[in-house]
Amino acid sequence: MLNLNALFKSFGSKKVLRGVTLEIESGEIVTLVGDNGSGKTTLLRILTSLDHPDSYTIAEIDGFDLKSDSVEIRSRIGYLPHNPPYYPELTGVENLQLWLDLNSINNSEEVARNLLGQVGLISVCDELAGNYSRGMIQRLGFSMAISHSPTTLLLDEPFTGLDPDGTKLIEDMILKLKEEGCCIVIVSHDELSYSDRALNLERGEIV
Repeated sequence: MLNLNALFKSFGSKKVLRGVTLEIESGEIVTLVGDNGSGKTTLLRILTSLDHPDSYTIAEIDGFDLKSDSVEIRSRIGYLPHNPPYYPELTGVENLQLWLDLNSINNSEEVARNLLGQVGLISVCDELAGNYSRGMIQRLGFSMAISHSPTTLLLDEPFTGLDPDGTKLIEDMILKLKEEGCCIVIVSHDELSYSDRALNLERGEIV
């Protein structure tokens, strides 16, 4: 569950988030729609503690406070940024295995291969990620985001570079996570038919 009330963020004199108030239940998919520069990515980065808000009245994930419980919150969040991080000199399975090891997941190679199979990368999992297409990198990034079974999943334009088959595969996995009770926020330029709600972020405010 995600609960925000009166969250503000500025960069210098530029006000990016102007009192965002938002509540998303477990097992709910919300699409966050807005033009470039509306604050969508900044909001996701704050929720992952990559950026810090200037102030808020409430900012909680599963009842944990964004500032005082940041370590606990990071363990509960899965995040797919617009440009997924990866090491091009490592294979796909090595990239994911490293991520799993950092999150103290046991049997990391076995888990990595299983996840890469789910996202359609098993045939190329032992190839260098530097040779992957944009769509393959997106699938790898998605597998990283869900690898530690997060309760809240934040996806920043998750279908970038994916062909129709890849899009369908990721959508099916998102819907399965919803059924399992995951709270899911998807940043998109378009509303998604399977989303429970679509919210517009304009000039740093939910409207």
